[in-house]
Formats: sequence, C-alpha cells, structure tokens
Amino acid sequence: MHDEPEIKPEDPKDLHTAFQKWAYRQVIHRTDQHHSWRNLAHSYFFACEPLIRQLSVGHLKEDIEGTAAIFLFRHYLELAVKQIILIGRIVKVKDELLHDAVRNEVEAVKNIHGLATLWGWVIADAKPHIEHWDNYDVESVERCVQEFDALDPKGFAFRYPGHGGEYYRYDFVGLRDQMNHIREVLDGLFEYLSQMNEEIMEYEDYLSHEFGYEGY
Repeated sequence: MHDEPEIKPEDPKDLHTAFQKWAYRQVIHRTDQHHSWRNLAHSYFFACEPLIRQLSVGHLKEDIEGTAAIFLFRHYLELAVKQIILIGRIVKVKDELLHDAVRNEVEAVKNIHGLATLWGWVIADAKPHIEHWDNYDVESVERCVQEFDALDPKGFAFRYPGHGGEYYRYDFVGLRDQMNHIREVLDGLFEYLSQMNEEIMEYEDYLSHEFGYEGY
C-alpha cells in the first residue's frame, strides 16, 4: 500500500488578491552619493536585450512584452546618440579654447526625442572630430535611426496608446542579430571622443603646470 502524498495547506502569503491589506515597502532610496558611473543608455540597452532574445524565440509575446522591449531599445538609441552629441560639443569647445583662447559654453543637448534631428547634431557636432569616421559602420546606425524616426518621430508610439504603435509588428530576430553591433558602433564613436577629451585634459594640465594656463 502506497502512502498518499502529503497535501500541504496553501500559504496565505501566496494567495494574492486585491482585497489583501499589504504594508507598502519603499522602493526608491535617495542617497548623498552621485552615481556618476551609471550609464543610462546602457541601462536601457541591457534591460531590453534579454527581452529581445526571449521574444525572438517565442518565449515571450509580441503583444505583451514586445512593445515595451521595442521602446527600451528606441530609448537606448536616443540616449546613446545624445551622449555622442554632448561629448562632441565638449571636445569642440575645449579644442577651440586651446587654439583660439576663446571661452565658449558647452551647449546642452535639448530635451527632444526626434532621432533624425539628434542624428543631424551628431553629424554637425561629433563627426568633424572623429578622424576615422568612415571606418565605423555608421551606415547601419543611420538606417536604424531612420527607421525608428520614420515610425516614431516624437518618441510616443511605443509609450502611449493612439500614437501608431498599435499598428506595428516587429522582427525580433532581426533586432536581436543587429542590436549589439549597433551598440558597438555607437560606443566606439563615444569612446573615441571621450579619449580625445582625456588627451585635451592632460594637455590642459600640462599647460597649467608649465605656464599657468587656465583651462575650461
């Protein structure tokens, strides 16, 4: 005679209903430390990457997680491009100061969402300072930016109902296969300009010690 398996009573904590009274736990905690090492663009990218991988093999649903995953990638594009614009403007101002002794302010990147406009600023403010621009696969990034801008020019389509996103279907396999390459190109452009900024800072430091130069 076989023993019957023991039936354990359900734990009341596992019975989630809208009528249970929970004590809310604080989620966000402000600190006195500025977490300057955080990269918001990468945060959105690496949050969406596992979603895109799961969507590409059918483990998640296009109509549920799919739109949010597309939004995360689109927002990554916006933030990554804005990073490149800003560091390009910093390099431009510092370079002008070194050569022309003209002190200008670094123009902040406007809080807009149009990817085509932002990419135009990359061409104007970053490209002139990247010596080997044509060595990067910029064409792939431009085509990605153009596609997302054409379908979502204001950054609303994947965030709010009634702005077009409900008409779209997504090739998650295509995005999965390309998204890291696009990130590598954008990271490469940003790192090139960051390195140039570091070199200018080192030169400014040298001038300061040798000749009393006051940098930016």
